[in-house]
Amino acid sequence: MDFILKILSILSPFIVGVSIAFVLNIPMKLFETKVFYSLDRSKTPALRKLKRPLSIAATLILVFGFLIGLTLFIIPQLIESTATLVNAVPGYVQSLETLVNQYINSSELLNALGNEILMAWKDFIQVGSKFLGTSLAGLLTMTLGFTTSVVNFGLSLVLAVYMLASKEKLILQTKKVIFAFFNKSTAAQILHLGEITDLAFYRFIAGQFTEALIIGALCFIGMSLLALPYPLLISVIIAVTSLIPIFGAFIGTVPAAFIIFIIDPLKALWFIVFIVILQQFEGNIIYPRVVGNSIGLSGLWVLLAMVIGGSTFGLLGMLLGIPIFSILYQILRTIVYKRLHTKKIVKIQ
Repeated sequence: MDFILKILSILSPFIVGVSIAFVLNIPMKLFETKVFYSLDRSKTPALRKLKRPLSIAATLILVFGFLIGLTLFIIPQLIESTATLVNAVPGYVQSLETLVNQYINSSELLNALGNEILMAWKDFIQVGSKFLGTSLAGLLTMTLGFTTSVVNFGLSLVLAVYMLASKEKLILQTKKVIFAFFNKSTAAQILHLGEITDLAFYRFIAGQFTEALIIGALCFIGMSLLALPYPLLISVIIAVTSLIPIFGAFIGTVPAAFIIFIIDPLKALWFIVFIVILQQFEGNIIYPRVVGNSIGLSGLWVLLAMVIGGSTFGLLGMLLGIPIFSILYQILRTIVYKRLHTKKIVKIQ
């Protein structure tokens, strides 16, 4: 197992590159078929060859433009909310002081409390100094790990672009290897399994983005009706985090509720109640229908796939459990119908 984990660690940039290429291939195909398709009719070979590079460039511009725009849109709002919080802190402190003066009138109790706080502060300084001395090495290791992750991601992105640029050639080479080492029947089954896998993950990703847009739109409408602050900003946060199946909206609730709490704590409470209701509606009605129908699974099987995947492999299992379950479901259905056909069983009531 250690050897396998070591190999996977070495190949991690390649694995991440394949995943990035698979996701970016979806908008790239749209650019090729909907935007730059006219280049195929060009009489100049050089112009025909430009369709793929232009599609890749447009895809990268779209993705990074979306991420940069999202960052530039969210950060100013967070800065504004933080400034509001900083300005409100003196008022909170004054209110707390008034409350303390109202309910604590004993000077002896205040003196004892002050001495306890002073002793606790001294202990805190001693522990903090020891922690600082022992954590420098950990901080250095964390910095090196972060740098390595950035470098690996950059390498994965370069590999993904190369795979997109020459995907037909890579697919052809893979088919040659499969037919070289397996007989024709087995090779055909492997390729059929590859087609099923590709279609299942493609539909899952497309359905996931569709579901995120729906939940973001519903969040914006609900917040507007409830007169909650920053409806557009928070709806974008909820939509982006909803790319994580089922529980993504809860993840986005934490920073969103914090932003609203700074402005109005009562409205933050109403927002949390609204998100809980919206999450129940999304998890039990929208998600099984949108994502489940896109990959050919009913709502029951979608929920079962998430439960099994999440219980076995955590968040990664929840992300991959649904398309993998869809693949197994289609394979099992094919086997069942084939056996029924062999037994000449046409209809069962």
